[in-house]
Amino acid sequence: MAGASVTFELREVDAVRRLLAKAALDADGRRGLLKSVGKLTENQTGERFDSKRGPDGDSWKALAQRTQDYYAEKGLGHRTLLDGEGNLRRSVTHEIDGEAWSVLVGATMKYAAVHQFGATIRPRTAPALGVPGYGALQKVTIPARPYLGISPDNAGEIARAVAAFLAGGLG
Repeated sequence: MAGASVTFELREVDAVRRLLAKAALDADGRRGLLKSVGKLTENQTGERFDSKRGPDGDSWKALAQRTQDYYAEKGLGHRTLLDGEGNLRRSVTHEIDGEAWSVLVGATMKYAAVHQFGATIRPRTAPALGVPGYGALQKVTIPARPYLGISPDNAGEIARAVAAFLAGGLG
């Protein structure tokens, strides 16, 4: 998966590990369970865009005032942090590996990793970067604003979803 991703192995959550040890799922059942967990994790990630907090609970660093002013001037003041036109958020998806009992959750936009991990961007072929609202710059530093990952609350929700699935409550 291009962009940024976090692999979550169900066996890593102790409560889930105990549940899975008792489960005898065939390949289709395993894929169904992992698909449910992947979708749940996508939804949990989407909630971070609303709360503007990383999986560790820390608030994302706010947009620079100059960027906020530029957006307001251009009539884009409605944009929310990391959610611009919604492309990054909509690109969050999951892949399953039934053999490994793992779900890979990530975002496919080419700039996904920049927002997840932060970055300093410098021009490669031009003398400067043309940054709207700022003009020509030698570098731009984007702070990390983690949106991928599993919080303790997320892990508990996943464990409850796994228990419900195994009891026949999800599918």
